[in-house]
Amino acid sequence: MSGGTDRGTGNGRTGDEEPGRSAPQDGLTQEVPPQEVAPQEVAPQEGLTEREPASTQASSAAGASAVRIPRRRGLQGPPGAVAAVLVLGATVALATGALIPRPAADAFSYDIPGTAVPAGDYTAVCAGPPRLLGVDAGGIDPEFSPVSKSAKTRVSAMVLGDLSGALPGSDLSPLSGGDPLAVLATGPAEGEEAAPPASSDSSGLTSRTAGVAGGTAVQDASVFRAEPLGAQTPVAGAMFSYTARDGDLRGLAAAPCQAPSNDLWILGADTTVGSTSVLLLSNPTQTPATVDLELTGAEGPVEASGGTGLLVPPGQTRQLVLGGLAAGQEQLAVRVRSTGGRITAFVQQSVLRGLTPGGVELLTPTAGPADTQVLPGVAIQDAATARRIREQKGYEGAAPALQVLVPGTSDAVLDVVVLGPDGELTLDGGGVVTARAGALTTLPLDELPEGNYTVAISADVPVSAAVRVSRGTGPGKPVDQGLAVAAARIGGDSSVVFADGTDASLVFGSPSGRSEVSVTGIRADGTLGTPKIFNLAGGTSVAVTASDLMKGAAAAVISATGDPVYGAQVNTLSDAAGISVSAVPPGATGRESIPIVLGY
Repeated sequence: MSGGTDRGTGNGRTGDEEPGRSAPQDGLTQEVPPQEVAPQEVAPQEGLTEREPASTQASSAAGASAVRIPRRRGLQGPPGAVAAVLVLGATVALATGALIPRPAADAFSYDIPGTAVPAGDYTAVCAGPPRLLGVDAGGIDPEFSPVSKSAKTRVSAMVLGDLSGALPGSDLSPLSGGDPLAVLATGPAEGEEAAPPASSDSSGLTSRTAGVAGGTAVQDASVFRAEPLGAQTPVAGAMFSYTARDGDLRGLAAAPCQAPSNDLWILGADTTVGSTSVLLLSNPTQTPATVDLELTGAEGPVEASGGTGLLVPPGQTRQLVLGGLAAGQEQLAVRVRSTGGRITAFVQQSVLRGLTPGGVELLTPTAGPADTQVLPGVAIQDAATARRIREQKGYEGAAPALQVLVPGTSDAVLDVVVLGPDGELTLDGGGVVTARAGALTTLPLDELPEGNYTVAISADVPVSAAVRVSRGTGPGKPVDQGLAVAAARIGGDSSVVFADGTDASLVFGSPSGRSEVSVTGIRADGTLGTPKIFNLAGGTSVAVTASDLMKGAAAAVISATGDPVYGAQVNTLSDAAGISVSAVPPGATGRESIPIVLGY
């Protein structure tokens, strides 16, 4: 899935064609294995309802219809995955130039059984604690000074076991190497095979256990790894959290530990006076990575020397001050591409307005460009407090706003829809906006009433998007900031680890149709609670607190059926300004295979 949505797949065929085989063309045959489409489940009730499961719930969302917004042109998702097919053909010419007659199409074709792709480790990098730049930091390589005395930096992690009680080997370790900081499970003993994979439907989850490591203190970047269990990719996850109640970096920053990639898009950076953006590049692989950056501001691409050919050695983190590459940008998008090793990327964003802290956040990658984007977790605080904060001089940036990047050469016509608990909210101008090609466009959201929302965007050209949010307690007091990014569609067994020391909520958005979401809470001791089922009506966005799932919930496993639904975790501080938003990551994938067909 790309851009947060899925399209349904179709396979046209005439009645005379044999299933699984395309028509032969000039002696070359191509065989395609029949595809099965999982039945689609539709929730029977509108609004948000909660019930205990009466029967087994399928966790896969395959085959669900494309996302659509009824009142306008609607959202369309990317095509579903199909099996890869390799076709080999050859003709041989004589030295004289005469051709050997080609045999019948099926004379020398034969099938090779599908080759199973082994399940890989789950690897995710957790950022190090935010730090102020030292006064001597020049250029783009920062020197960090100490943080406040009250700052706490923690990483919490979870790995789900199977029905046999086995847990995948998993631990949290320093990125640079060394002894583990926390061990969740040692895995099967050497020479002992893991039990066969078991079904993980919502009712069967209650007989499973999990390994949980909560609140592990970290001083630098770390990496969480979990081994596959049998032939299954592990259901695992980790969450970084930072809280500080004094100092210039006062506030809350929480971000899921990130799986490495070769292409990442980050929005929401700010390099104006008083704002600091530090790009953190980490390489958890054994291969050196060479990184190139593409920077885009409100006026278009930003040419920056020193942003290409950046070497990130294995097990290392490289920090770059974005103000040294693109100064004075109130809105800045960063595309990070690597060759060689895969990398992770965060942006440490902080603001200081005179002597008043303006917030700290770890900006995480949003979905890559697509013609639809869905952004859950847009948390808006009460209008009266927000208005008094924004009326202060220099606090214009404390207002919620949608940022849209159009990376192509054609302007984008955007159709923006805001979904709340009671349905769709109307934006000024009807939500139809033209965004300039090759630049960042901002759409204010400060007129929205207090609540948790999902923003759905459809466009006629691919775009990326994120929503800036903020939270404060009143004029003259510290303000915190967060960023809601485009999420992937929830399918089966998505893991969420709640940020340590925060008030956590899950926000789900269903742009169209009806969806059913199953959420199973996990306690700190690894025991699972009873799954809770929520029915979402199309065009709505709803929030569920972690405490509603169970008392002392440390993590959760989420699955969904029906029409596409998206999720985010919203974290706040109950007695201080603090907010952070993170998308629910994609679910674990099972065993995959590649069918191969050879033909002559």
